[in-house]
Amino acid sequence: MGKKNNLLNQYLEKAEIFAEFCNAVIYGGQTEIRAQDLAEAQQNYARMKRGRDGVLRSRVRERDVIKLLCRTPHFVKIALENQDSLHFGMPLRCREYDDMELVTQFSGLKRQHRAAKDLKEGPEYLSGIAQTDRLIPVITIVFYHGREKWTAARKLTDMLDMAGIDGKMRKLVPDYQMNLVCLEDLQEEHFRTGLRDLIALMKRREDREAMGKYLAENQDRLEHLDSELYDLLCVMLNLGSLRKRKEKYYNEETEDYRMCTAFREMLADSRKEGRQEGIEIGEKRGIAFGEQRLSMLIERLTHDNRHEDILHVCADASVRQQLYLEYGL
Repeated sequence: MGKKNNLLNQYLEKAEIFAEFCNAVIYGGQTEIRAQDLAEAQQNYARMKRGRDGVLRSRVRERDVIKLLCRTPHFVKIALENQDSLHFGMPLRCREYDDMELVTQFSGLKRQHRAAKDLKEGPEYLSGIAQTDRLIPVITIVFYHGREKWTAARKLTDMLDMAGIDGKMRKLVPDYQMNLVCLEDLQEEHFRTGLRDLIALMKRREDREAMGKYLAENQDRLEHLDSELYDLLCVMLNLGSLRKRKEKYYNEETEDYRMCTAFREMLADSRKEGRQEGIEIGEKRGIAFGEQRLSMLIERLTHDNRHEDILHVCADASVRQQLYLEYGL
């Protein structure tokens, strides 16, 4: 997992941020899930897998972010998987996560019943769980924030070779619909926390001028960022230079960071560097052109046996200019 996803995971782990993201994706920005409705949930799943040497080893799979939504008597587990590049096996990967979550719950119930020895003879004893037992539903949301358009599979059957399978048989093939949310699908007005500016600026990351305009229009907020959001913006927007100079933009009075000021100075520096680079390139091109022009003049003079003029050309710029005009150079 890259630095971008790591920092984004840490940010989305916050209950307030997680709740707002889910409200935007599931409820169109309406506040249905509150931070206090969320509890921590098991993030790692372990399963045994036999290696090529025949030895069984534990394989651990880890969710990016997962929370338990507690609304007595109803519970739902919601997981977020952050993806910054295309993944052609994403539906299967998400299904594996969901299956491991449900299998973990199922195994836990079986252990409880074995310890209590309270199952009836017959189907309950055979199943390992009671007829009234229920597993907690799990929802996985994939947040794709990569630069390329998502062209990978969105459901499990997109990954299957279904050619030649008749309609009746197709209905029997189990599918898994992935809950994919792309960056461009999100509406920044659905957010009130730092996610609002993060989403808005990420959507404008290909256009520095558009980013600058957004920063100026929202200066009241963006001149007062906490350390975590400042770092996250720098990483997600590829503004490494601003992160290195972070302490320069620390405001001791308000104890926060001035992103607008940092961005304006970065743009000014880049324009200055661009002008200087242009001057240097112009000078280099001018020297190269002058050398080529002089070489052509000497070649013409040599062809015309004007050897004395060659010496004058090399020593006197005014003579050189006259001969350039004479030869049309």
